[in-house]
Amino acid sequence: MKAYERYLAVYDENQRSKLDRVPNFVQYIRSGFIQEHRAKLRTEFPGKFTIPNLHSIIARTSRYRVPLLLGFESIFAGAIPSAWVSPIRIKTETGKKMLIGASGQGTDIIGYYKEGHIQSIEILDRLKNNMKIRSVKKGNRILFKHYHKISDVIYPILQVEGIFDRVWRAMGMKQFSIHFRKKTKLYRELVQFYVDIMMHNVQGMIDALHSLGKDCKIKVINLLDDVAFKGRPMISPTRWEEDYLPHYKKVTSIISDAGFIPQVHTDGDVTQLVPLFQEAGFLGLQGWEGGADPVYINEHFPNFVVVGFGDISDVLPFGTTTEVENHVKNLMDALKQNRHFIIAPSSVLYKGIPLENVTAFIRATHKFGKYE
Repeated sequence: MKAYERYLAVYDENQRSKLDRVPNFVQYIRSGFIQEHRAKLRTEFPGKFTIPNLHSIIARTSRYRVPLLLGFESIFAGAIPSAWVSPIRIKTETGKKMLIGASGQGTDIIGYYKEGHIQSIEILDRLKNNMKIRSVKKGNRILFKHYHKISDVIYPILQVEGIFDRVWRAMGMKQFSIHFRKKTKLYRELVQFYVDIMMHNVQGMIDALHSLGKDCKIKVINLLDDVAFKGRPMISPTRWEEDYLPHYKKVTSIISDAGFIPQVHTDGDVTQLVPLFQEAGFLGLQGWEGGADPVYINEHFPNFVVVGFGDISDVLPFGTTTEVENHVKNLMDALKQNRHFIIAPSSVLYKGIPLENVTAFIRATHKFGKYE
């Protein structure tokens, strides 16, 4: 089977029985990992590092080339956003002047979990006034054509930012906690701000995909929203249901009605929230880390697609190759048989994870993932 066929079969009642083995996936591979292992990659894959047989320029970038060389067959992929918010200049509480964008975070500060600065209606209104909706159909059409070309060997899963984790990052956790508890006007309007951005970006993706015709292989749209710590959700099921379920139900309906598959990503253990994700219309979830039990998930949510569960906190960075193999075998024993499983590291591959453990992980997915 080809990479895209294997991934999509997990979501298709008619095709699932035809799976030859469990598919695999990786969110992405950080540059630190690539730099750390570049010499070994060139040695172990001589003559293949540039993948000359793939004519798409996308396939020659390290984002796709290295995962493909390692044996991964699906990966997150970006798109051109329809909603664009020009940065504004603010003065922080300490008197420092800085530029912030739609994220509410400084544009010149590196890092995902940076300090957020949307702490007043005035700042939020200025960002709203700077939002423009652009026609990105042509640009995304070109990009998605490249994705289509490489889908036989490595399948791009479209990703778009969601709501909850954008809200708490935009405010900063301390301010978010105060506004979240009180359900302030700023909190409610900030939620709606990110809902609007998400809706525009999803619709922009769908418009471009439809322009490619029904034969386009790109079918999965994944919403990114970190809602859990390692061990428990960051938000109670009740509040997620009240504040976020209606918005996600609307966007998954748009995705499904357009003929595509809505999938969600989150870090952490979200076991308590899975029924609500299903109610919202998500057909699967990528992540599964920090205490989630694969046996429990399989028994209680057998129709929900599971993407992930490979332990990047302990086994992959610190285990032996034998321990990696046993870890994969245990996951297959728990999740393989109902054919709703796509095995993957629970998050990204980063510097410090031994290359031999990654190759052992891939070998084991082939060894234990075969279907009779």
